[in-house]
Amino acid sequence: MIKINESPRDAMQALSKIISTQHKVEYIDLLLKVGFQILDLGSFVSPNAVPQMKDTADVLKKINTDNIKTEISVLVGNSYYAEKLSEYEQVDYINYPFSISEKFQRLNLKAGFEKSVRTIDNIIELCIKTNKKPIISISEAFGNPYDDDWGIDILMEWIEILYEKGLRYIPLADTTASGSTHLIGLVYKNVIPEFPDVEFNLHLHSNSSEALLKIENAYISGCRNFDTVFNGMGGCPMTGKEPVANLNTLDFVNWLDKNKIEHTIKNSFFEKAIKKAAELF
Repeated sequence: MIKINESPRDAMQALSKIISTQHKVEYIDLLLKVGFQILDLGSFVSPNAVPQMKDTADVLKKINTDNIKTEISVLVGNSYYAEKLSEYEQVDYINYPFSISEKFQRLNLKAGFEKSVRTIDNIIELCIKTNKKPIISISEAFGNPYDDDWGIDILMEWIEILYEKGLRYIPLADTTASGSTHLIGLVYKNVIPEFPDVEFNLHLHSNSSEALLKIENAYISGCRNFDTVFNGMGGCPMTGKEPVANLNTLDFVNWLDKNKIEHTIKNSFFEKAIKKAAELF
């Protein structure tokens, strides 16, 4: 069974036009019915850095989670915001992006490796106390355009560090679309056998012409958990580079159906979400 996680956060965060809280709530309430495993709905970060996400707390208070199986994830920028987020019962996952490129980590969160690892430890401890789950996603997992050293061996070393901290769900993100189709497959061929009790995810940024080939290579190599965004929108605004689109939800679901790969998407709500996304964006 393929797991699909939708990210309205990634779709909205780089938009210059501020979407109203009510429109976000209506959209997220619909997405919660579609059948995604996790919904990455917003972030607790500096409102000066990402103004689009400054109302995430209000969105959390207003969404309807009654009889909803989809779990809710919110991204945080540091330990302070993680502490604030932990107060919200609606939240299942506290998500912290960790880049194995220290230059990008400083660009994104103004934190080097040492500070970021302390933040990870704080989040794990906080999750234990508040009955939540940590997601520590690894950025630049498929290459590094910032001139830091990169290799599968370096990636494996960082996965080992997270593994020793007890993490068994680890997303791998190609934030700057650095990975080739071959490399993406090669990474999963290496990490999945090495850490057989870890569930690895793919958060893909890619031009549309290559996206499904990369997905296919990841799938063939054993990946069964994927992030998507309606209309393929988004991209990290902190890269210092032109944002590259996310994996388009519709394209991915069509690929799954074409290849007769089982998933949990409910078609009636999925079609409504497609229309709502077209209206909203």
